[in-house]
Amino acid sequence: MAFQLLLFIAFATYLMAPELTGATATKTKTQVTNNSGVTPSGQCGAWVKEPEGGHFTSPNYPEKYPPERECIYIIEASPRQCIDLFFDEKYSIEPSWDCKFDHIEVRDGPFGFSPIIGRYCGRESPMYVRSSGRYLYIKFVADGELEAIGFSARYNFTPDPEFKGLGELPALPFCEFELSGPEGFVESTQITREKRALPTEAVDCRWYVRAPPRAKIYMRFLEYEMHNSNECKRNFVAIYDGSSSVEHLKNKFCSTVANDVMLTSSLGVVRLWADEGSRKSKFKILFTTFLDRK
Repeated sequence: MAFQLLLFIAFATYLMAPELTGATATKTKTQVTNNSGVTPSGQCGAWVKEPEGGHFTSPNYPEKYPPERECIYIIEASPRQCIDLFFDEKYSIEPSWDCKFDHIEVRDGPFGFSPIIGRYCGRESPMYVRSSGRYLYIKFVADGELEAIGFSARYNFTPDPEFKGLGELPALPFCEFELSGPEGFVESTQITREKRALPTEAVDCRWYVRAPPRAKIYMRFLEYEMHNSNECKRNFVAIYDGSSSVEHLKNKFCSTVANDVMLTSSLGVVRLWADEGSRKSKFKILFTTFLDRK
């Protein structure tokens, strides 16, 4: 029955698709199955953090890229910076209607669901791209047919106009905490109580909550207030499930409400980002660890 349903969906999609001419009208594309997110540097895709800018390319550039690839590149700028992205003129990606086959996808943020800036293919290099914040997400997809030379892209960083006149942030103080046990509290007051930062300093603090192996963690907000609510570039509380890497982000709160969070791993990370003018932001979280008997 499932196989029949898949055949019906495929046939219906074919009937509804716009008419195409040439080779793309009759091509049957192979699905790219790798969708694991950020991949290690040196492989297809990278988490890019070079402070002075840099570049990246499609695999094998300027030779033809290989088939069956999905490469994800995430660029991260420092606080109060944006990203300028430029594609070199020596550029070619298999053309198709709406770039539905081989393509580059650029999103304004660090995730595959961040707002899309553009989707590109063909032989005309994409236009200059600027992010609205600290991150850009770039995905390159190649199917099983008709490869081309691909792309080379370079990037640099520029001041975020929302913080014009404030200059760059000074070096942030080291601010990390280790917590464990069956339950406990994650509190923003620990920052000043344990003298990790002055009340006038910007902070990027992380609390690592460790549960026993195979246990899970439940986090409940008892107190929560962002000094500059709805200004995520100035202050937020984020919760990660498994590590503090962006691909493990579970929830991010910067408005007037924060919801309870259930984690599926035995490591939870709570992060508070607050610039100098947002240090009155505060929260208190009760964490509870438990073994899932299912």
